[in-house]
Amino acid sequence: MRQAIENDAVVPLVGRAAELEAVVSALHSRQSRLVAGPPGIGKTRILTEALARERAPHVFLHAPRTLHELLEQLAAILPCLGPGRTPSAVLKAAVLPALRAEPRAILLDDAHECDPRMYRFLQAVYYAPGCCLIATARSRGSLGHLRKLLWDPREEVCLKPLGRVDAGALFDSTAAAYKLSELELDDFRKRTLAAARGNPGQIVAMCRLAARPEYQAGRHIKFLPVRMDALPSFLG
Repeated sequence: MRQAIENDAVVPLVGRAAELEAVVSALHSRQSRLVAGPPGIGKTRILTEALARERAPHVFLHAPRTLHELLEQLAAILPCLGPGRTPSAVLKAAVLPALRAEPRAILLDDAHECDPRMYRFLQAVYYAPGCCLIATARSRGSLGHLRKLLWDPREEVCLKPLGRVDAGALFDSTAAAYKLSELELDDFRKRTLAAARGNPGQIVAMCRLAARPEYQAGRHIKFLPVRMDALPSFLG
C-alpha cells in the first residue's frame, strides 16, 4: 500500500460554498466575523481557503491563550521588534502602532476563554481603521470576554455538519486522495459516514488512518481501530 498523504489540503473543500464566500467577503471589506463550530467541522480550513482567494494583508494567529502569547505572535509576524524576551507592555506599545500604520485582518484561530487583558487589546484592534478580527471558536459562549466584541449573530458564520450527499462526496474525494481504491471500501464507507455524522474532519482523519498498513487486513480496512484512534481528536 502506498504511503498516506500527510497534507489534507489535497482534499477539496466540499459543501461550504456559502460559508467560504461569507469569509472571503469579510476579508475583502475588512469586516469582523466569528466562524463557529465543533472540532473537525472545518473552521481552520475555511480561513486558509478564504485567504487563498482573497489575499488581504493579514496575520494568522493560532490558539494564543494569554495576551503575552498573542503579542509575541504578532510581533514575530509584523515584525516590529527584534528577537528576545520582551515584556507585554513593550510588545503592546510596538504592535498597536504597527497595525495602525499598516492595517491588517487579524485571523485568530481557536479562540478560547479570552481573558479581560486580551479582550481589551483585541478591542483596540477591532476598532482600528482598516483592521478587522476574524476568529474561530467552538461557539460564542467559549470565547470568554471576547464574546463582548463578536456578539452580533449577523457577524457569525456557523459551520454545521455536512449533509448526506456532501459527506459522501467528501469521503469519495478523500479516499481517492489517500489512494484507497485498491481496498474494499463499501463497508468502510458506510460505517465511516455513519460514525462521522457529517463532520468533515472525522471523515478525512479516518481515511488518512485507513491508508496506513497497520489498519489494513488484506484488502479490508479495520474500521474499529481506525475509529478509536481518530475519535480522541474530536472529543472534549
